[in-house]
Amino acid sequence: METETKKKSVSCVLWASVAYIVISIITAMFSKIRNIGNDGGKPEITVWIVLEVFLVPLLFLLAGYIITAGKEYGKIKAWKLLLGAVLFSGLMFALWYVLLEIYVLLNLPANEGTLALDLFLRKTIVLRDYEYLYLSETNGYRYVILPLIHFVMRVVHWLFFLWGNRWCVAKRKAREAARR
Repeated sequence: METETKKKSVSCVLWASVAYIVISIITAMFSKIRNIGNDGGKPEITVWIVLEVFLVPLLFLLAGYIITAGKEYGKIKAWKLLLGAVLFSGLMFALWYVLLEIYVLLNLPANEGTLALDLFLRKTIVLRDYEYLYLSETNGYRYVILPLIHFVMRVVHWLFFLWGNRWCVAKRKAREAARR
């Protein structure tokens, strides 16, 4: 019985990884679509960028629902998903400082989902040593604030995945109760 539970857990993690890869590909397409009309200029906050704030979590919600429905998984334990999300985000956080190129490739969902906030914060003016700077011109923004925003949003995105799982399980239980 215990080995079957472990097999289901490993299967769930593998399917969640596949879902993350698919979501990354979809967000890369979002980025390409958004950049078609940009002509290489600096990005500005547009309706599409604000829409991405809601679309990326929605993709995680749908992924949690679809995987749970398709593979007939039960409720994912919240602490396990949260632990996995924090470990994954911690690994990605460390990757920011070690291999930024790989980080950018693996971080597409968090990057696209937080682009509106990122662009807003970049234009925030701060005072440092009697000099006005954009927040994006400071090392604190590049090495602390932006990686922490991505860290938090990755965890939030995985919580949407959990919500999709819980939504599917609740609907399944309601159908079973209606049959009785």
